[in-house]
Amino acid sequence: MVRLLEGKSAIVTGGAQGIGYAIAREFALQGCDVTCCDLDAAKVAASAERIARETGRKVIGVKADVTKKAEVDAAVRKAIEAFRKIDILVNNAGILIHAPMLEMREEDWDRIFAVNVKGYFLFAQAVGRHMVQQGSGRIINISSCSGKKATPEEGAYCATKAAILGMNRVLALELGPHGINVNAILPGATDTEMVRSTFLTSPEIEQEWIEKTALKRLGTPADQARVAVFLASELSAHVTGEGIVVSAGEMMSQ
Repeated sequence: MVRLLEGKSAIVTGGAQGIGYAIAREFALQGCDVTCCDLDAAKVAASAERIARETGRKVIGVKADVTKKAEVDAAVRKAIEAFRKIDILVNNAGILIHAPMLEMREEDWDRIFAVNVKGYFLFAQAVGRHMVQQGSGRIINISSCSGKKATPEEGAYCATKAAILGMNRVLALELGPHGINVNAILPGATDTEMVRSTFLTSPEIEQEWIEKTALKRLGTPADQARVAVFLASELSAHVTGEGIVVSAGEMMSQ
């Protein structure tokens, strides 16, 4: 069987669970060695060990607060020490805090932007510098359908996911001459712990979201991971600066 990422090395932020975990696992199944980064040291270590055991690839777990440059730089150094290169970066770590705009606390607004936007910038900068030196790379930024549409009580989250799309396009322009492709994935409602704990909080609400989709089902982390494999592989060699909506037709970009 041809493995699309054979011999590659990747960093996946938020890799301890949810979409990040699914991407890390799918990358490993496709022949990639992976550095999983997460704020929860014990959880990311266990997740990395599980992926390594299941796939036979080298997978390491690194504790990193994506909002702190020193920790981001240290995580990147550890990945390079372990694998000697970084071919792929997946910016995935994110948080969601529900609140009406007129009631949102300033500290919650700042926290969401620090994780969802600053964290992406810090990792893209640190890894991007390495990729420029090696003359190749793939950066995949996990945005959201909320970056293109308004959702009540998600003002800060929507704003951060829109910001990611703007940053995605600029990175693609600036890094393209160095052989680096930069693209985004925009998940729709996906069955993750974060989604379950924030807005898919009852069977009735879940069914409402399912009815909005053309395929009549929620997304799974694996659905997003397979698109990430496409963007990380040579199959997408002529694609950059794009945002791919993966929402079962709940939102169509045309």
